[in-house]
Amino acid sequence: MKYINGLYLSLVIIYFVQLASMTIFDDSYSGIATYISLGVFIIGTAFFINAKRLKVNEKE
Repeated sequence: MKYINGLYLSLVIIYFVQLASMTIFDDSYSGIATYISLGVFIIGTAFFINAKRLKVNEKE
């Protein structure tokens, strides 16, 4: 269940970055915000895959 919370947290961070890019910075840094969001997504996915792999190994 911890990895689901981690995925939810990464989703919240992604939306916060996009919201800040659109409202605070008036979309002038949208490219940088997109790269940050992509990085958060890749890191979150890597942690999720690692957690699932560890859970499968524990069952064996």
